Amino acid sequence: MSDIRLERKITLSGAVFLLLGNVIGASIFILPGQLAGVAGPGVFIAYLIAGIPAVANCLIAAQIGSILPVSAAGYVFSSVVLHPFLGFLKEWTAALGLIVGVPILAYGFADYMAFFLPEADRIIIALSMVLVLLVINLLGIHTSIRVQMVLVSIFVISLLIFAVGGLFYIDTSLLSPVTPNGYGSILDAAVPAFYSYSGFITLTAIGEEIKNPKKNIPLTLAITLFVVATIYTLITLVLPGLIPWQELGSLAAPMSQASSLFLPGWFAILITVSALMAAATSANVALIVMSRSFFALARHKIYPGWLATVSSRNNEPIPALILVSALISLGISLQGEIVQYASATVIGLMFYGIVWAIGLIRLPTALPSHYQNAYFRLGKRTIWVVATIKISISLIFLYVGVMNNLRPATIYLCLVLLGAVYYILRNRHLARSGISLKAILRDEAHQKFE
Repeated sequence: MSDIRLERKITLSGAVFLLLGNVIGASIFILPGQLAGVAGPGVFIAYLIAGIPAVANCLIAAQIGSILPVSAAGYVFSSVVLHPFLGFLKEWTAALGLIVGVPILAYGFADYMAFFLPEADRIIIALSMVLVLLVINLLGIHTSIRVQMVLVSIFVISLLIFAVGGLFYIDTSLLSPVTPNGYGSILDAAVPAFYSYSGFITLTAIGEEIKNPKKNIPLTLAITLFVVATIYTLITLVLPGLIPWQELGSLAAPMSQASSLFLPGWFAILITVSALMAAATSANVALIVMSRSFFALARHKIYPGWLATVSSRNNEPIPALILVSALISLGISLQGEIVQYASATVIGLMFYGIVWAIGLIRLPTALPSHYQNAYFRLGKRTIWVVATIKISISLIFLYVGVMNNLRPATIYLCLVLLGAVYYILRNRHLARSGISLKAILRDEAHQKFE
């Protein structure tokens, strides 16, 4: 295994702004309106249901991040506690999620940019956003975090003004009946709604670069979850209380139109700008996180060695950054529908969420010293409760996501099988060369962390 290590440059505040910008993407400006057309005024219930596995994700990520503060910690954890094959599939599905997930952000960016550039080509705008983010990240993680802090501060304040202010202008008659399309529609909406909560677990992928990770990773998750849950609950209550749910499903920019009902005209422009910023900050973190994952797997001999090289200027994985940008651009070119993209992404998230939950159950016996000495440690009973909730909801979401999106799910499964074939062939090649993946990963998990 390569001895190259990334430097711990990210502070607690930097980690919070990265995670906030990652979780609160452009989807919260678009999806609640579309999903209100599915679930009716009860869309807020769909988001509350989607928040349950998000809480479980935060607890699992806090536990893993505090004991294994390395790049692609989820992969290392799943590989050591369960099996390297499952660890690889976790990262492979994450890469597939990158290809189908980030285009939601890029197209959300392009849709809101149409407010300023109505004649601009949607694909060109989406690809341009990716290119700009690549350039920023090539300048280094410090530059990326500074940009993130500015953008996140602006759009979080804007969302809070809309969400809190809108409470005083809700037309309660628009909120009844709560579930006009039945309770099944709430569950149908909860699956893509989970996409808006899906960014928490990515924090563990950059654990190698976070200062004092055993303490700061759990703290980052707790702070971010509180802020995100507050904003999402308020927004999904306010939107259908301002605009009839039948209309929300067909609006391209529901929050901008809703804000014009009780806020000055210029605030609609600020909402549009905020959506642009939210899309950019989420895509920015996706670029950072997945480049570190590719770097880590290359360091562990799974991917080609050139992906494990770093810049001599800032000790950051430049080749991996460029590859991830190319994969995102490929996903943009597929031009899928936003709800299909979201559901396909959630299928992958639910799969490796189940893997993580099973791994969490195995943690106290598979890595006893790590577990006993952890700064943040879930009790054994809590572990079983969290894992049971995570597995149960993940299975339900998987079923709903697959049944509602059979064609994307089938394609997704074929791509997962392709990854499985790659792993088997790569593992055989390494074994013939006398290299043991299990030994590499065991050494990675038992190194001394700062």
